[in-house]
Amino acid sequence: MADRELRRMHRAELIEIIYALKQSEDQLKAQNAALTAQLQDRQLRLESAGSIAQAALELNNVFAAAQAAADDYLHSVQASLADTNATAANTLSQARSEAKRILEQAQADADSLKAQAQQECDAMTAAAAQKRTQTEADCKAMVERAEQEVQQRWQTFDRKANDLLDQYRSTDGLPSEET
Repeated sequence: MADRELRRMHRAELIEIIYALKQSEDQLKAQNAALTAQLQDRQLRLESAGSIAQAALELNNVFAAAQAAADDYLHSVQASLADTNATAANTLSQARSEAKRILEQAQADADSLKAQAQQECDAMTAAAAQKRTQTEADCKAMVERAEQEVQQRWQTFDRKANDLLDQYRSTDGLPSEET
C-alpha cells in the first residue's frame, strides 16, 4: 500500500492489517518448519539407504509384502464370496419353500371357501325350492278357498235372488216359473 493510504487509515484498520500479517507470518513459519522436518526425514532415509541398489531392494521387499497382503485379501474375499453365495442359495431355497407352502395353504383355503360357498348356495337353493313349494301350496289352498267362497256366495246370491223372485211373484200375481 502506498504511504498516503496507510496514513489515512484509522488505528483499528491498521491493527487488523498487522494482525492479518502476523497470522500469515505464523502460518508461513509453521509451513517452513514442516518442510524442514520433511527435508530432514528424506535426508535420513537417503543416508540409511546408502545407495540406489539398497533402496531398490527395500522397495522390492515393500512390494513383495504388499503383494502378499493383496493375495491374502483376495483369498479372504473369495472365501467370503463363497460363503455369501452358499448363504444366498440357502436363503433362496428357504424362500421358495416358504412361498410354495404359502401358495399351497392359500389354495387349500380357497378350495375350502369354494366348498363352503357351494354348500351355502345349495342350502339356499334348497330353502328357496322349499319356500316355492310351500308358496305354491299356500297359493293353491288360497285359490281353492277363494273358489269355495265364490261358490258359497254365488249359491247365497242365487238363493236370495230366487227367494226375492218368489216373493215378487207371490205378491204381484206373476205367473210362476212352472207355467
